[in-house]
Amino acid sequence: MTQFSFTGLGGTDEVGASCYLYRFTEGRLLIDAGLRPGQLGDAALPQLELLKDSPPDAVILTHAHLDHTAALPVVLRRFPKLRVYCTPATARLAALTLADSFKIGQRQGQPLFSARDLDRTLKALTPLDYFQRVGDHGFAFTLFPAGHLLGGASVLLESSAGTVFHTADINNVGTHVTPPAWLPAEVTPVDAVVSESTYGDTLLPARKEQVRRFVAAAGETLREGGKVLIPSFALGRAQDIALILQSAITGKQLPSVPVYLDGLTRDVTTAYEEMLPLLPEALQNRAETSRQPPFLTGTVGLVKSKEQRESIIGSAGPAIVISSSGMLHAGVSPLYAREWLPDPNNALFIVGYQDAEAPGRRLLELENGGEVLLPDPSGDGFSPVTAYSKVQRYYLSAHADQGGLLAMIHRYDPGKVVLTHGEAAPRNALKKFLDTKKEVALPTIGEEVSLKDGGRRRGAFFSKAAFGGSAAKARASTPPEAVKQKHRKFHTEVNYDPQHHVLVLQLPQDISGSLFADGTYTVEVVRGRLTKAKLTQHQEQGMELLGSNLPEIEQTGDELPGE
Repeated sequence: MTQFSFTGLGGTDEVGASCYLYRFTEGRLLIDAGLRPGQLGDAALPQLELLKDSPPDAVILTHAHLDHTAALPVVLRRFPKLRVYCTPATARLAALTLADSFKIGQRQGQPLFSARDLDRTLKALTPLDYFQRVGDHGFAFTLFPAGHLLGGASVLLESSAGTVFHTADINNVGTHVTPPAWLPAEVTPVDAVVSESTYGDTLLPARKEQVRRFVAAAGETLREGGKVLIPSFALGRAQDIALILQSAITGKQLPSVPVYLDGLTRDVTTAYEEMLPLLPEALQNRAETSRQPPFLTGTVGLVKSKEQRESIIGSAGPAIVISSSGMLHAGVSPLYAREWLPDPNNALFIVGYQDAEAPGRRLLELENGGEVLLPDPSGDGFSPVTAYSKVQRYYLSAHADQGGLLAMIHRYDPGKVVLTHGEAAPRNALKKFLDTKKEVALPTIGEEVSLKDGGRRRGAFFSKAAFGGSAAKARASTPPEAVKQKHRKFHTEVNYDPQHHVLVLQLPQDISGSLFADGTYTVEVVRGRLTKAKLTQHQEQGMELLGSNLPEIEQTGDELPGE
């Protein structure tokens, strides 16, 4: 019987616990085995019991982040003879991630694996270079650079039933420490693409502009004597941020203040320096020309002891700390946040993805002076901290946005697309752009999905009122990958009529009222330091108002009315 299917054991409708089982006629392959950040014990694990009736013949580890790596020792305990294929850089970084996960589990009193399990896993890691095809298990696979993290890989899978491109975490925009994802020069059709969808509903701002704003905001805080805390993923993001700050200090865009790396970022940064030949050529040339280490130079240094950390926390002068974890749910970043958040002279910058339950997400939604729950230093649960410091977000993500994902999927021209690694909103938004031309699946955890194209498509519908005449025909004929979700922001007056309990929105002359067709809308209101409102028309009777033309309205000013 021909087998050609996908099952997510975790990381399907969530960002965390990524673990994916492929069933082919020739055998079974497991890609990744990660944990859910912020969860403890078995709640952090993928549904590994599903492997009991479908034991894998091999494992591929796409990259070394905790949400893709840290459950591997549990898998290897159950299947000790498995080989785990990954790039050499991933093997080196995964050893650090797994050792850190083991240490945290021991400290929390809920270890998921033993030192013996850890040792077995490290011995099972089998380094594999990019573009090297492996066919030892009946099915074949090849790793390609994914652009997300040093050593990160996408995977091309080949079986007698068909071919699949598994994106893993992917980024089409290069950073200081990672070149962009490799893609074939021409359209290269496959039967299916299994894609991440972290930012499937977002067009990220230009990286260059985000870096400029990030540096300017840091400079403002530092020149006023404040401290800047940057909670960061230890692998990749922390090193990228360190180089941005180092360059800004050298170029006099920032005052010459100490920049400290703390937590897991210390060991990872040291490992990055030792893997310089694997880093982008520009960074290698810079290190060779300057005869200085690429990261730990100038004012950038490591926090080497608990005593030094306490001294930094209590110091009077300006400073910058880059520390893990990036979501503030563990590690040493909450220790700094507890002491620095109550001071309005300080700043905390969010520079990466925050899941729905992360303290970092709560901080972004918080009104000034509100409370956020952070891990208690005693290790006993969470306790509240009042946040008066500036909290700002900068999109320095290592994930492709909606446009990048659509372009990548188009390059492989699949009949079937399976969307994983995303919350409901981004997965559904990406599906709407794809399912007029592709069969799109949004699997739940444990659901087995065929990778064959069943021919199911959603008809494309456009609002004639909004896009009348030739414009409607032009848009209808445009391939989905060419349609971008554009956001229009404008200043306007919003007036509340208490007698009728209605809001009156004054539209600019160049915004057509026909965009807002009569019907049922969802109104999403986020109330924080600013009030933001989004309107989205419900799809009814085959008609929908494209979100690409909806404005986003936000209140400006420092205070909300009545406060």
